[in-house]
Amino acid sequence: MKHYFLIIFTILVVCCKNGEFKKNTEESTDSNIAISLAEEKWLKIYGKSVNEQKPFVAEKKNDSIWSVQGTLPKNKLGGVAYAEVNVKAKKVISFTHGK
Repeated sequence: MKHYFLIIFTILVVCCKNGEFKKNTEESTDSNIAISLAEEKWLKIYGKSVNEQKPFVAEKKNDSIWSVQGTLPKNKLGGVAYAEVNVKAKKVISFTHGK
């Protein structure tokens, strides 16, 4: 009887871990998609100078919308690029650059 319990418990633990891993992987993929789309848009509009704002940071707003922004380099004044991206439609829905 003990062995059956251990086998079932092991299967449940493995299944739960796989589900959690898949969720984190999906969020990581969505984050990468959002950053990639925003960076592509910024490069077209603002040019290569936007690369000085790496690393770009993505934050999930809801199930399909992510906000992406650049990082202000140390010892520099000014703003950073910002975009909202719909990862399901794979489209930048708004973008701006702070001053």
